[in-house]
Amino acid sequence: MLKAKSCSPDIFLRSFTLFFALLLTWVWLGQAAPARAAVPEPKETVAEAVDKIIGILTDPELATSQNREKRYRLVVATVEEFFDFAEISMRTLGPRWRELDDGERRRFIELFKQFLEKNYIDRVDSYSGEKVVVKDQEIREDRRGNRFAMVNTDFVMKSQTVPVNYRLLYRGGNWVVYDVDIEGVSLVRNFRSQFEPYSFAELIRRMEKSIATGKDLEEQ
Repeated sequence: MLKAKSCSPDIFLRSFTLFFALLLTWVWLGQAAPARAAVPEPKETVAEAVDKIIGILTDPELATSQNREKRYRLVVATVEEFFDFAEISMRTLGPRWRELDDGERRRFIELFKQFLEKNYIDRVDSYSGEKVVVKDQEIREDRRGNRFAMVNTDFVMKSQTVPVNYRLLYRGGNWVVYDVDIEGVSLVRNFRSQFEPYSFAELIRRMEKSIATGKDLEEQ
């Protein structure tokens, strides 16, 4: 679905599907991430999410057909712990975000969540033993005192290793992810390029149809 020039569709889909499940903290509609006794480093946040998701994906009991829905819901619950979905929605829509009222923003956030669930998290069954190696981190602070971080990881498949970078911000006492780069291909930029051709009303209509049918936006 993501039209990345620097990454083959198969590699992008496989790596993004797992990484989306690994690190999206949906702190949307005013819901804050659970408080921790001590704030971990960005690198530790990524490693924690990796361990949780891979633990779910490799649990033999959860791999059975009767537990598929439970497995899916556990992945979603973990996802909701690590990614600021309101932030990614705002960055994805860009300048158009400022033109929306609160109700339209909530509607977009909810649909975008469902859209990503349908197209990516729903494919967690494609996991086949891929590994994640968490590497280094870089933390910076802007002139307003906002803190940002980049955590570099490798997505290790049997035949290839793909570099994946997580962009995080410090908010509400926690580090949360707001973008993911796979081989230099940004989640935010990819979705923005998909959404830009449509008016907001048309985008909402196409997203609703895509969620219902499983087809790409341009096919609606």
